[in-house]
Amino acid sequence: MLSEFLQDRAALYVSGNLPAAEHDAFQVLLEFDPELRSHVAALEEAVNVAAVAEAPPPTRPPSPDLKARILAAAENAPQQTGRDAMVVTDGDGRVVWVNEEFTALCGFALDELKGRKPGQLLQGPDTDPATVARIREAVRARCACREEIVNYHKNGARYCADVRISPVLDDAGEPVWFVARERLVAAG
Repeated sequence: MLSEFLQDRAALYVSGNLPAAEHDAFQVLLEFDPELRSHVAALEEAVNVAAVAEAPPPTRPPSPDLKARILAAAENAPQQTGRDAMVVTDGDGRVVWVNEEFTALCGFALDELKGRKPGQLLQGPDTDPATVARIREAVRARCACREEIVNYHKNGARYCADVRISPVLDDAGEPVWFVARERLVAAG
């Protein structure tokens, strides 16, 4: 059963009132936690039913070119070039979940990472200690951060990743999870 904390965050997410700083991290949690995903889907369905029931009938028909404008806007919208590599750690920074893109990026599967701090396996000789210190300080301060860092694939190849880390805090301000999204900047 979901904690009251997560149920509250789910309601804020569905209502559009979740603070911006928590929104991206919550979306990752939805991917990683099937029970939370199901709860949010049920809330969204309830909101949709209520919205349809309360919606007034249209007073005038849409303009004839509305469909054409919507289709043109969809065609011109930037296309997503792939999903981010994502990792979720517990409040102590130990891996609890990774997605397939994360495994493809670094070569390590969840069973190799689970319970370990990602930096233990991913950092190496060319990883900038100042970057690591800034990330460590942001995590310690329970703040979001974004850095470019040189990491190492399981096979030893180095790569540069754009890493965004967001804390998920409980009502007392204690970290429940840290959510990291990564994109490859450069290989080699």
